[in-house]
Amino acid sequence: MITISKRAAAALVIAASFAPVLFAAAFMGADWLWQAPLSPRVLMVAVTASLATLLIRLRQKRVAGGQVTSRTLLEEIRGDALGFLLPGALIVLVTFPSAAFSVIKAGIPAYVPFYADLFFVQADRWLFFGVDPWRVSHALLGTWGTIAIDRLYVLWFTLFPFLAIWIGASRDRSFQFRGVMAVYFVLIVLGNILALALSSSGPIFYEYFFGSDYYDPLIARLAEANETYPITALRIADWLIEVNRTSAFGSGISAMPSVHCGFAVLTFLMVRERVRARWARWAAGAYALAIWIGSFHLAWHYAWDGIVSAVLVLLAWRALGRIEVRKSTPREEFPSA
Repeated sequence: MITISKRAAAALVIAASFAPVLFAAAFMGADWLWQAPLSPRVLMVAVTASLATLLIRLRQKRVAGGQVTSRTLLEEIRGDALGFLLPGALIVLVTFPSAAFSVIKAGIPAYVPFYADLFFVQADRWLFFGVDPWRVSHALLGTWGTIAIDRLYVLWFTLFPFLAIWIGASRDRSFQFRGVMAVYFVLIVLGNILALALSSSGPIFYEYFFGSDYYDPLIARLAEANETYPITALRIADWLIEVNRTSAFGSGISAMPSVHCGFAVLTFLMVRERVRARWARWAAGAYALAIWIGSFHLAWHYAWDGIVSAVLVLLAWRALGRIEVRKSTPREEFPSA
């Protein structure tokens, strides 16, 4: 076990927050890089994180038999003012590498042209015994299964702020540090460094970048489902092509490794370790599996993209678990039903 001080932990988090922004601003440029973390949406999530911290502590006081009044509320805030401000500050800090991730991702083809797709097409067929993974999933799920998994896939963008609030609102500084650095690992190591090294576009952009109709049958399946109910994956793919090689927030094309799968697996690992309710662990595990299936079912990724992400996130989570922040408060379970 490695023990570090709170100041050292804070310094590492701040350094990891701004390093990718400085890199992106220096080499790629984007005027909004410094504005995005202070946008109304981010500030709203930050304030929510601090309010959630207060509500969780008041709930714990009530469960312990204490009374909750306006006086106890003020005493709670005065007693640990920094503890209530810290969650919001962490939310804002996380937004900096998130913005840089988008800029760097958009610039990948300019520095390392997509080259790995041809390998991953064959690797996927090998993994599924000579069959493309999407053919198996579409045969099993059908049209309505495609619609359902598309909804689950985009649901993550709604769930992510709650993950950030959970990490930021924790009193356990070791867990807080571990959670933030794990998020940075997914964004920076998986989403930027390895994405550059393993530059690939993914099945949904295969024809656009390689001029091959290999994945046309998969796109046709998605188009059929789209006639029954709008498939978000197709709309987002069209938008990404439209803003290709721009620095617009959320733009950028990259398949290997899957950041989406990485965050889903990270959420599962956090829930498995911190939540007592068995149903929550099963739900988090099932959702991570659904995200992996959806990643190739919806043509965003090759099956290997999610597998590589899952293995690396697991290793990173275990490694970060060996770091303890000195004088952290006793472990505190996340409220469960």
